[in-house]
Amino acid sequence: MKILKGFFLLLLLMPLAATSEAGGLGYDCVIKKVYDVDDAGVLKTSGWQEQFKTNKFSVSRKTGKIAGQTLTTILAKNTRVINQGSKENSFKAVAEFEGQIQVIEIQEFKEGVKKPFVATSMGGAGIVTGICK
Repeated sequence: MKILKGFFLLLLLMPLAATSEAGGLGYDCVIKKVYDVDDAGVLKTSGWQEQFKTNKFSVSRKTGKIAGQTLTTILAKNTRVINQGSKENSFKAVAEFEGQIQVIEIQEFKEGVKKPFVATSMGGAGIVTGICK
């Protein structure tokens, strides 16, 4: 009985271990800022800032797919990882939609558990920044 309880506890904790650490199977991310480019080519806070701020999403390190309310790739024609990330390089992934692309870069090389990210959605949310773990 103890072995069975331990097995179920392990099953419950496995997804947390896999996604909560950089270098695992994925990243859990929180949006901090959303930007647009004005007519003069200068970044400005987007009208989506209040709606998207603190939204969460997850990124698969294997496929580059994003799940969550914001930046989701559920309707993407395909996703691919450009760089797995390392102590020297950022994790980079691209999603292709009908007539647009979305790119995310997670600065895997930064020290500590928190990794800054920047995502651009051509024709979508604009430029989104925040933190991934």
